[in-house]
Amino acid sequence: MVLAVLRRYLGVQGVLLAFVAVDVIGVVLVFELVRLDWIGIAAAVVAVLITVVGFRTGSSERARLGTLAALVFLLLFLPLATVVILEPANAAVIDGVLLNDAAADRLLSGHDPYVGDYLNTQMRAFYLSDVPVNFGLVRMVYMPGMALLDVPLRLLHNSHANLSWLFLPGLVALAAAAWSLGLRPAEKQATLIAVVLSPIFQEDYLYLLNDVFFLAPALAGIAFLRRNRPLAAGAMLGLSLAMKQQAVLFLPLLGLYALLNLDRRSQLRMAAGFTAVLAVLVGPFLLWDPKAFVSGTAAFFYGSGVDSYPIRGIGLQGLLLRAGVIPNRWDAFPSAQIQVPLLVIVLIFAARDLRRGWRWPRFWFWLGLEALAVFAFGRVLAPNYLDLCLAFFLVAFASALVDETPAPAVVGDVDRPPRLGGVIRATTEHDPGDLPAT
Repeated sequence: MVLAVLRRYLGVQGVLLAFVAVDVIGVVLVFELVRLDWIGIAAAVVAVLITVVGFRTGSSERARLGTLAALVFLLLFLPLATVVILEPANAAVIDGVLLNDAAADRLLSGHDPYVGDYLNTQMRAFYLSDVPVNFGLVRMVYMPGMALLDVPLRLLHNSHANLSWLFLPGLVALAAAAWSLGLRPAEKQATLIAVVLSPIFQEDYLYLLNDVFFLAPALAGIAFLRRNRPLAAGAMLGLSLAMKQQAVLFLPLLGLYALLNLDRRSQLRMAAGFTAVLAVLVGPFLLWDPKAFVSGTAAFFYGSGVDSYPIRGIGLQGLLLRAGVIPNRWDAFPSAQIQVPLLVIVLIFAARDLRRGWRWPRFWFWLGLEALAVFAFGRVLAPNYLDLCLAFFLVAFASALVDETPAPAVVGDVDRPPRLGGVIRATTEHDPGDLPAT
């Protein structure tokens, strides 16, 4: 009932207009920082106008696509491209950029990026003076995919060229992946709006938070799954995990999808694509120095002490720290004992719900709850971690608004793999009376 009212009186158009009204503030602020206020104001005015005119009820699909493309350019690509172009040489940008730049430099010199500290790099300039221990200078904490992606830029040996340049093609890749999530025009528009044009993503993107690099292949993997291309789906999910550890969140529910909706051959193809990509991109670093790799990518976030990630954010541990229950940021806390049972509970309820009939809005909803169970009770609830959880809920909401699941047709559900689609075909062929009325 509530959803029907929202579809009628809000719709995707209302969501987009609300997002744009907030996004334009971010655009103006970014251009103010680089003293190009007039460009920011002009971009904001144009963005609002084309949203009202190009995405109104009754506008053509081509007009809507053009509107969304223009909004992605004005609200995201243009402000970041301007900032990147105007960056001074050797700019102290943000740790996600600086650390991957330094790791790529080490790779080019033949050294394992997971061995040794980063004290004598640009990373030192990033940390604030109120941090008594520069925990982020101790080791490489990212998966190797982003450093490998950064290698061609570092080959330029240009003091202006850093990972921030890759956020521009990364945005294009994410927009394409979000668009491909849908099977129908309304779905495509809704998922693009929810993923790329939300103020949540804009803030992370303009701050150069690197979730864009693992989200793009993860969404592409889901799009391939929906089109019954398990090998490509597995490869994209493997690439996503090779980019950032957070991609592991997708695996339990997508594994459930494979068990419920794919035949054995397709499951094996999906697993093969996933394993092959990880073997090529991550395998060499794991074999190079297993202890250093695991210490940086996993143990760093779960260990305690000054060489591990301190408690941060507004999660359970952050609140207990503020209340004085936990004495200091580097103290140990039994994170796993809370996270694992909660995660199991969420996944059990998700499996019960999704087994009754797989619906992608429900998948995104349960994925959001799963992410909250992991991040809210871990040592770190960074802003982009919370934003990621909210983004999953936004996709669930936007997908539900457009009623994303197509109705079964005579030849089977277009969102259903051939194995199950064949069951529908067999049933309808033997009992024409059960066919939908036309």
